[in-house]
Amino acid sequence: MKIQHFLGFLPFIIALNVNAQSPIKGKIVDSSNSEKNIHNAVLITDQQRYFFSNSLGEFSVQLRQGEKIDRLVSKGYQTLDTFSEVSILKMTPAKSENSKRINRDEIDFIAENQVMSTNFSFKSQSKTLISSSEFDFVLRKDIHLKLTEEEGLQRTYKALGVDGLDEVVPKLVNRDINPFNWFQTYIEIFDHEFVSPFHKLRTHLYDFYSIYEDADVKIISFEPLKKGFQRSFKGVLILDKSTSKLNSLKATLDGDFKLDLVTNFHLETGLPEKTQLTINPGAGGTKLSFFGGGLSFGRIQKKNPDGEAQLTHQQVYYDVMANDTVSPFPKSFSKILEDKNQEVPEEYWTDVEHSFMNEFEQNTSELKAYIKEEKIEKRVKRISSFDGGYLPVSIFDVDLTRLFKANSYEGIRLGVGVITNESFSEKFRLGGFTAYGFKDETVKYGFNGGMLLDADSSTWLNAFYDNDIEEVGMNNYLTDQRVYSLFEPRLVNITFFYKYEKYGLSLQHNFTPQLMSEFKVDKNKISQTTDYAFLNDGNLFDDYDLTTATFGLRWTPNYTYSKIGKRIYINDKSTPEVSAQVSQSFKGVMDGDFSFTKLSAKIDYDIQHNWGSHSSIELGGDVGFGDIPLMQTFHAFPNSPNKETILNRFSVAGVKSFETMYFNEFFSTKLATLHLKHTLPPFKITNTIQPELVLLSRHAIGNFDNPEQHQNIGFNTLSKGYNEAGFELNKLFFGFGLSFAYRYGAYHLPNLEDNMSFKFTFYLKL
Repeated sequence: MKIQHFLGFLPFIIALNVNAQSPIKGKIVDSSNSEKNIHNAVLITDQQRYFFSNSLGEFSVQLRQGEKIDRLVSKGYQTLDTFSEVSILKMTPAKSENSKRINRDEIDFIAENQVMSTNFSFKSQSKTLISSSEFDFVLRKDIHLKLTEEEGLQRTYKALGVDGLDEVVPKLVNRDINPFNWFQTYIEIFDHEFVSPFHKLRTHLYDFYSIYEDADVKIISFEPLKKGFQRSFKGVLILDKSTSKLNSLKATLDGDFKLDLVTNFHLETGLPEKTQLTINPGAGGTKLSFFGGGLSFGRIQKKNPDGEAQLTHQQVYYDVMANDTVSPFPKSFSKILEDKNQEVPEEYWTDVEHSFMNEFEQNTSELKAYIKEEKIEKRVKRISSFDGGYLPVSIFDVDLTRLFKANSYEGIRLGVGVITNESFSEKFRLGGFTAYGFKDETVKYGFNGGMLLDADSSTWLNAFYDNDIEEVGMNNYLTDQRVYSLFEPRLVNITFFYKYEKYGLSLQHNFTPQLMSEFKVDKNKISQTTDYAFLNDGNLFDDYDLTTATFGLRWTPNYTYSKIGKRIYINDKSTPEVSAQVSQSFKGVMDGDFSFTKLSAKIDYDIQHNWGSHSSIELGGDVGFGDIPLMQTFHAFPNSPNKETILNRFSVAGVKSFETMYFNEFFSTKLATLHLKHTLPPFKITNTIQPELVLLSRHAIGNFDNPEQHQNIGFNTLSKGYNEAGFELNKLFFGFGLSFAYRYGAYHLPNLEDNMSFKFTFYLKL
């Protein structure tokens, strides 16, 4: 070594000795442009330890006694092995490429062999800290985990709590901040999906380069193949050559938000050992918050970031047991918190195995005063309930979907519906609703109650009574999940209803968390809102009674579910979703007038594309046979008002409806429908204006048995096949957008304008 190099290196050696076992901080920049920071650079010590620079080029190195930095490597730069100062390290761009492209087969081999082929049981502790100008949000978890072939990854929470909050809401359990499995198709961080660099179907979207290699390790850099790929990471990994497993991995993101993520792996098992994550506000356009709803507590950034908050997350995995005899938890849930009201004292966290869990200071009394003054706990609970369409008020949840509706028969419909929440009881529930239509001047109402028979299988026995109206031809699936919307678009245009008075019993039961069922028996007294009559066995029926038994199944094989207290929640959604239902009406049983059978099935499948677009397919089929009144037949969800001009038909588009099909134009006893939708990535005009273009294609075919039985009404069948195509431009302003559709094919109408639909859309979730 030349004397001037030694003299230049001497201050660095002295600094390391003086500051042994304390962090040394610095920044790595481009020597030709000191404003250009170098992220994902790797600092290698003489003890074969590895540290990374973050998205700002900064590093903090905790060196051991006598340990020193040996070299610094980064893609596109010359290796640095001499240092003139500690705080600023300058790297010189390589005149020629200093890295070697790696065949993707090698990456696939690493991914396939990363984790031992066995079952695992282990523990984890994590702390998530969101620092802001107000009080810090601190979430801590103590978890027992199992990873098995039968059930995948399962978590049982020994303790979970947020400083200052007494109650656990589902989001605190279900939200995964950092990925456990880097080798799945997509990586999810704060509900945002990113394409994994290491899944064998996605490696072709990334370039991989070897930037350093010695006898012990190979350092590999990865980056997206094309610039502007926002759903991707840049990063670097350390491959241990003796085990062919990842030693550590660093990923960065600089987009809507800034992210630095480092994961260290256990070299024997291949499982994560330690994770450190930092998230800072970025360019904006994306909300990042634990709770949302305008609540600053637990928020990292708004759509227009103010740059104040920062999230830091630390998690460790330890006490690993690897053995084929490890069995999954007896309850088939991905996450389990037995006692949602468990009080976790501060002393619990001071006694845990890892000191980082309590390495911060916060004035607890001032925090509790702030939470009480701002009513944080009530607002958190309210926001959590909004996801299901409810507003909690004391022991009741108010059903927000019943507050306001409008249709052609009732005009404006105002109402209220309530159901008791867990503050009343976790084992019993009572509910009811009432509504008034200002056009038909009639009060509707209903009551219901339920008793929880088994929490693990979500088995409820329910009783109900309803006196209301229903759309003719509507076929509701018992097991359909609630889709929450303050405004149900298609209802506005419906014109044809019937009245019903119904009472009965139902039993809800989940055979597995992914296979739910419901069995219902009811007595239904039906009367007409028009002069329709049903001709059967020589008799005309306008009012009639039905005694019906219905059994429905819903299968979501790729969903994961969590059990929190006595209730079950969806943890993660992934298609397909399959529903099936059979309904039998009995003549002569409890004065039932008709005997008929109805069978229905549908499948929903979503395809997530790499560049942020996604496609969805819904295929459905219905068949009915026997003596079926028109009320109990099927329609294809028409949504075009029966008016002459396109402007007079301007209204609100439905979610899955035929926009050019006129109300009461078609009914079917046999029906098949196909809905195809392709949604392009949002167009980011500003942080708050990000419209989405959706391409639509809809198709239906059907038939109708014995149409002569249905008196005083005329309608067509779908035997020739119905087709429409269109597009939507959604989320232009406060959830509003525009829709256009065109009818073509066998049912194309002579007047061109009659085949067109032009409407507004409304998609808004709180």
